[in-house]
Amino acid sequence: MIDMRDFMIIKDPEVAKLFADECRRSILHNLRHFEMTPCQLAKLLNKNVSSIMHHLNALEKAGLVEQTKSVIKGNLVERYYRATAKHFIISYTLSEGLVPGSEDIAQWSREMCRKAVKGLEAFGFKLSEEKIREMLDLIERYSHLEQAAREEIISQCTSPIPIEHSSLKLLLSFLTDLSLYRNQEFLDVLNKCWKILEG
Repeated sequence: MIDMRDFMIIKDPEVAKLFADECRRSILHNLRHFEMTPCQLAKLLNKNVSSIMHHLNALEKAGLVEQTKSVIKGNLVERYYRATAKHFIISYTLSEGLVPGSEDIAQWSREMCRKAVKGLEAFGFKLSEEKIREMLDLIERYSHLEQAAREEIISQCTSPIPIEHSSLKLLLSFLTDLSLYRNQEFLDVLNKCWKILEG
């Protein structure tokens, strides 16, 4: 069995679409931490085993999970599964709709940005409809530039990362911010955002 890699960048839109299903996300979340059987997953997620097997087959075919071992118990064979990576990253190329078949993912990304802009009001920022539209375009560009920079940082990783999740998250944020600090387009987006929010 090969060691689980730290990251897998998802560039295939058909594979990325598997993450739209909440049950599949829950399966992957659990299999990133534990080797589990379909029966264990079914009990944990309050689903029937045939439904879990359907999802596992789709995830395995996509290379997101793998069988790790089989244990014979009487007449039954229990198969154990695990995720193939600790972290799955949907490529920025899909969220920008740059790959044929990624239009749904790009639409989901824009909707996420729309909700973020809507949330500005909770922080005391009241914007006109025109400024909301302008801010949506800026937030969407901010998101794509940030995703592209993070993906570039992750692609530079050449060996296993010997730190836990919180420290890894901080390290990735730090390296991503350093990269973006040198990106003039990103700085321009931030300045335009600030001018809108300053009113």
